[in-house]
Amino acid sequence: MSDYLFQSYEGDPGVVVEEFTDEECRLLDPSVTNTNSNVFAWKTSADVNSEQIGALLSRYSRTTFTGRRLFLKEFYPNKDRGREFFDSWLIDYGDDSIQEMVGGMPSACEFVSNLAVKEIEDCRLGSYIEKSTRYVAFDKKLPNQEFMFYRDPEIMNSRYGDSYLSLMRGLFESYSSNIGRMSDYIKAENPIENINFKINDKVVTINRVTKEIEEQSGITESDILKAYENSIKANALDFLRDYLPMSTLTHLGISMDGRSYENMLNKMLASPLSEARFIAKRLNSELGKLVPSIVKRLNEIHGQDFQKFIKDRESNAGRRAKELADVVPDKGENVELMEYKGQGSSDPDKSLQVSIASAILYKHSNGASMRQLTKIAEGMSESERKGLIANYVGERGNRRHKPGRAFENAEYLFDLRGRIGIYRDLQRHRIGTQERQNFGTELGYETRKQFDEIGIGDDYRAKMAEVIDLYKKLKESLPYQAQYPITFGFNARWYYRLNARQMYHFCELRTSQQGHPDYRKLVQQMALKVKEVHPTIIEHMKYLNMSDKTLGRLDSEVRIAMKKTGLTGKAPAERKQ
Repeated sequence: MSDYLFQSYEGDPGVVVEEFTDEECRLLDPSVTNTNSNVFAWKTSADVNSEQIGALLSRYSRTTFTGRRLFLKEFYPNKDRGREFFDSWLIDYGDDSIQEMVGGMPSACEFVSNLAVKEIEDCRLGSYIEKSTRYVAFDKKLPNQEFMFYRDPEIMNSRYGDSYLSLMRGLFESYSSNIGRMSDYIKAENPIENINFKINDKVVTINRVTKEIEEQSGITESDILKAYENSIKANALDFLRDYLPMSTLTHLGISMDGRSYENMLNKMLASPLSEARFIAKRLNSELGKLVPSIVKRLNEIHGQDFQKFIKDRESNAGRRAKELADVVPDKGENVELMEYKGQGSSDPDKSLQVSIASAILYKHSNGASMRQLTKIAEGMSESERKGLIANYVGERGNRRHKPGRAFENAEYLFDLRGRIGIYRDLQRHRIGTQERQNFGTELGYETRKQFDEIGIGDDYRAKMAEVIDLYKKLKESLPYQAQYPITFGFNARWYYRLNARQMYHFCELRTSQQGHPDYRKLVQQMALKVKEVHPTIIEHMKYLNMSDKTLGRLDSEVRIAMKKTGLTGKAPAERKQ
């Protein structure tokens, strides 16, 4: 990153913008709405089409480069880069959200805080890709030798500005300086010689990868070593992200339709965070260059009235909530199932079966009422109901083969408590109903055993004590801005309402071995809570993974290596040349 120049947007030290040469600006101008702001929109041109723009946005996940720099480095010289990327994506990423980057109006917000990104992503009818804390280390510095964190003007202009700067620098220094140490520890705990690798139908150790296996699978010993190193790095960054604050700067790609943009920008313009309002104003300006009629209402009386309505609603509700519910937080369980079908009945699973069975019958009936069909479902034996439900679920060949809409008739309300890092990952499931409380220190944090084992436990606890102290001071006068220094390791609380059909997608995806170990554990607990009341639902969740494997990314990295070989069609000997 230090190879490129950066500046502050219009002199604001909190807003970072990459600088481009005159020649680079000439190449960029046909494809972007500006070259001098951290917020911009993409345009189709002779140099870049929708497929390439979608690939550009998707690349944010695993690169330190900005979108415009990626365009200059990878996409402008190679007009087929977008096609190549999506071919590779089928193997390398396996992330359905990448497909969503093609088709909407594409925009980008670069060098924006994680706190602002959470506000943006709270808008459900949009698609987002942000820089991953698992695959990208946040240890790089800007050319001015500052780490990448947001300098909120209200904090910087307060008497706590110097304390904020000192704390942020300290957090990033601890994060950056311990990546190597944590990686070495994980390697020592998981020596490659002791690991069994699944290669096609064989399970072998690294020293038993024969020439025959290499030729049959297309994977070499160096491929396995690379997969191992990638999984070690991901695991190390998974742990150390507890040091990262919500002020951490990241890059975000957005794809939306006009109506969703208008809704999102109205909400952001009503935000108490000046950063969110700045981003909204810049996005409004950039989209206005492309589709002025779509965002026109934001600046007119209707938009202003709506923004005032949101401000007043949140302010009034917040004031009354403090008056009515000023209690000491009850830490309670990490996962509490608050509501479910049949709650309070002697047999909630029967209530679930009747609800789903009647919905199945309803779709395949000709004119029968729900009342009639519910009565029929109630009169069926349990084996008949379960047999009907099994027929409806069908023979699932993979986790994408989900039940139909009948399963949406069973809803669950969970009250969740976990690390902010977990919330960041699970917030992506936006179709359900999620609502979080402001990030803070009230629910405390846990020090990972790995921190103590590599000798940084005391440093971590000391840094978190500083976070708690600064948060308490800022909260008195800047309650929303006080969220910036909160680290991913502190606990947050949020609720999540979703139906049984969504549970299949959510639980089977988020318990897969390549998932973050923190959210895997929390989602496993959610599945167990459902199993207690509705075993019928879990019975067909055949891709639910209840293991606690340490290097969860490893099998996935090996599969990626094998599939890449299949895509290129090159044998190991050819790739070694």
